[in-house]
Amino acid sequence: MNTNYAIYYNHETIGDVLMIVFDSQVRPDEVISKGDVTILKRNETVIGYNLFNISNVMKIKANGFIPRIDKAVLEVINSILVNAGEEPLKERETCGFKVAKIVEIEEHPDSEHLHICKVDIGAKDCLQIVCGAYNARENLLCVCALPYAFMPNGQQIIPSKLLGIESYGMLCSGRELALPGYEGKRGLLELDDSYKVGEDFF
Repeated sequence: MNTNYAIYYNHETIGDVLMIVFDSQVRPDEVISKGDVTILKRNETVIGYNLFNISNVMKIKANGFIPRIDKAVLEVINSILVNAGEEPLKERETCGFKVAKIVEIEEHPDSEHLHICKVDIGAKDCLQIVCGAYNARENLLCVCALPYAFMPNGQQIIPSKLLGIESYGMLCSGRELALPGYEGKRGLLELDDSYKVGEDFF
């Protein structure tokens, strides 16, 4: 089972359903219901699960994207999946969002506002990320969404080229991270020195 997945729960908007997403880029061509478990498939591959009436088995306080779940919650989810004849989810090593530092920055040769950033995420190699934020600068501590991570809005970060330059990940604003109080704020979320490069942000 793929360890790269996102979990969402929004009772007010969607109802009492926990959504597990493996691939947000495609639509299902097969939907299978087994009691309170709905399996979404594309070309016979599972791309997501919907677990209905989830509040009957556990209380969820989240309102939208759930970046990290503890082992006890994962065990409950896996019990539901296994009882439906599905494979359990594997525990994720990271939430997909790292405290990062821009160690080098240069202007994109074909853009007036894009920057090419060399980003330290605490790994052996830095990531190259193309970013358009006005406050991107050298030595800035910020939040990096890793390649293939899911954003709170459901977008998946896929490595791509921006005006011909490879980009692996995304540097995030507070709004993009769905943080309270950042709904109308532009620019990257700026972190202070209490955060350490390489730590999970959530």
